[in-house]
Amino acid sequence: MANPQIKNGYTRIANELLEAICRLNISGNEMRILLYIIRRTYGFNKSYAEVPLSDISEALGMKKGNVSRGIKKLREANIVDHRPNKGTTPQTVSINKNYDEWVVESCTDLLLSNSITVINSDNPKGYQFGNPTVINSDNPKGCQNDNHTYKENIKDSIKERGKRKTLPSSHVGQNRRAFVNDDNYNQLVSEYGADVIEKYIERADKWAFKKGKTLGECTETLRKWLEQDNVQRIDPDIEKYNSVINQFLPL
Repeated sequence: MANPQIKNGYTRIANELLEAICRLNISGNEMRILLYIIRRTYGFNKSYAEVPLSDISEALGMKKGNVSRGIKKLREANIVDHRPNKGTTPQTVSINKNYDEWVVESCTDLLLSNSITVINSDNPKGYQFGNPTVINSDNPKGCQNDNHTYKENIKDSIKERGKRKTLPSSHVGQNRRAFVNDDNYNQLVSEYGADVIEKYIERADKWAFKKGKTLGECTETLRKWLEQDNVQRIDPDIEKYNSVINQFLPL
């Protein structure tokens, strides 16, 4: 008979983080992988763990291909930070505990979006065909043909949150720990060139990953590093200079 005891080991995790995980709308395999990563990290009082794919597969009784796909989806949703194995170095995995950065709908949002309907009506009881509804009393006309649903509002809200949480794909580091938004990226590129800025974004991303941090929008950090490294800016008049010189070059 199973008889687990805390004295034989336990996993400490913040209630706020655990509740956020409980609300995740992810597949069963992804949840199993996520829980195992928690076991191998927080279960050993570590922020990250070196766990070979074969260990996860064996522990969960799951095919390696399914484990690999599950980790990929968790990484794309910014729930898990993952670095693939290189040579003899096993892969490292960790939980991104900043759940505001997770790019996935929560079950509570989905439940609300499927269950509540707002009807513009003068009916004080708020019932139609036995289904409970929420009455919008601010609409004096209560036109039945112009029903406005709370479900649609929730879906729009979810989409907007998703846009805010999704990092720009073209200006984000490989580990998704640092990025530069479009306006700042264009300004930096105009000053230093695309190749230089891309390299510095990756540098910031790798630094944050090693430190177990998330920099987020890192324009100020990049500018500081560029100045410290004495990186030369692009001469704004160089194009004019080139155009003049090219007039005298042989065809």
